[in-house]
Amino acid sequence: MRHERVRRAQSPQEAAEAIRAALGCGVPAVLQGLISSYHPIDIAMAMRELNTEQREAVFGLLSPRDAGVVLGEVDDDVTVDLASATDDRELAEIIDTMPPDVGADVVGLLDEQIVHRILERISEEEAEELQKLRQYPPDTAGGLMTPEAIHAPMDVTAGDVIKHIRTREIPPESLLYIYVVDDNRVLRGVIDMVELVTADLNRQLQEVMVRDVVSVTPDVDQAEAVRLVDQYDLSALPVVNEAGQLLGQVTVDDIIDALQREHTEDIAFMSGTSPRDILAETSIHILMLRLPWLAICFLGTLVSAWVISGFEETLKTYVQLAAFIPVVAATSGNAGLQSATIAVRSLALGYLQQKSLWRVLVRQFAAGLMLATAIGLATAVAGYVISGHWQIGLIVCLAMIAAVTWGSGIGAMIPLIFDRLGIDPAVASGPLVTTLNDAVSILIYMGLASALLRVL
Repeated sequence: MRHERVRRAQSPQEAAEAIRAALGCGVPAVLQGLISSYHPIDIAMAMRELNTEQREAVFGLLSPRDAGVVLGEVDDDVTVDLASATDDRELAEIIDTMPPDVGADVVGLLDEQIVHRILERISEEEAEELQKLRQYPPDTAGGLMTPEAIHAPMDVTAGDVIKHIRTREIPPESLLYIYVVDDNRVLRGVIDMVELVTADLNRQLQEVMVRDVVSVTPDVDQAEAVRLVDQYDLSALPVVNEAGQLLGQVTVDDIIDALQREHTEDIAFMSGTSPRDILAETSIHILMLRLPWLAICFLGTLVSAWVISGFEETLKTYVQLAAFIPVVAATSGNAGLQSATIAVRSLALGYLQQKSLWRVLVRQFAAGLMLATAIGLATAVAGYVISGHWQIGLIVCLAMIAAVTWGSGIGAMIPLIFDRLGIDPAVASGPLVTTLNDAVSILIYMGLASALLRVL
């Protein structure tokens, strides 16, 4: 059993090194003893450090329950490789030990022919459950949902429910709430497990349940499910269909996983790469993930270079102007990135509603203008000191005010527009905002310089 394991890997690399050493000695009993002392999560993490042959050797020695944990934790490509190398009967036994939602995720990665053979080897009820869960996209509440939710009629007593729970093997994560349903399985209320065990055992559930239940439909995005759990301090979130009938629940462990995925996606997109970059195994894989984003940035810099070349005569006459191009572009880009980051996180946390979008934009433009004015005045002094011409100081000041105001506003606007169009707003907060701000801020700066220098 898991609580009997005494070995704890300090890192995936340490576990992988120990496994390779055990494999190298050529004695299966040594490897068996080693992996039986590790927690299956440690083994799953170590799989990233092993090659295909080593992974298969380790996986083949795991018990069905431990193999199920490993299969649900490793990367998708490793899951497919291990499942494809496992006998259909053994694979069906492994999937049968997994929580339904995790089993459905694994089955969803496999070839349909393999899936068909697996479903033939598990119980009809389990197969039907997996098929139902497979219909939901993995990034929705339905994709996170497990049907293992305890529900009871409204007229049963608290004591009856407790007796029922004692006679069943129920996963700990499913023991957080009791969902109270009517004869048509429509969700009518919920009872916290602590409240249930402290309630009068003779009272009916409808007398002690909370009637105002926070729930979601299976098509709701996982980000919204995470937001609701955070907003209402829930340990699990019930999932209902359009008629209000209970389908299952999203448990806290799945919420944590979803939150981690959402956060990883946001960070990756904001830095101009992909969430898969973290798990990339080869330099070529990393190249293919990053190259498209870097290409966008490269094209943006070419546009900036083209803008500068259009003001060649101005730069020849006032060469000091060139010294402040990176200052204006970088400050505008940073201001835009700040606004974009705030907008993305506000959208992710549900703080922004469509009716407040214009208020947000006006506030960002106003804040950008105030910031730009303060920075612009400082830049005016720096421009005069560096160039020795008050005209240069004035131009840099006005350009900084205009560019930073623009950057702050567009940095907030683009994520909001993307969100309205159904595109992940995090995509907008990295290279797109920065590249756009660079080109436009340089155009603002050089355009103001050309116009003002004719009259000053």
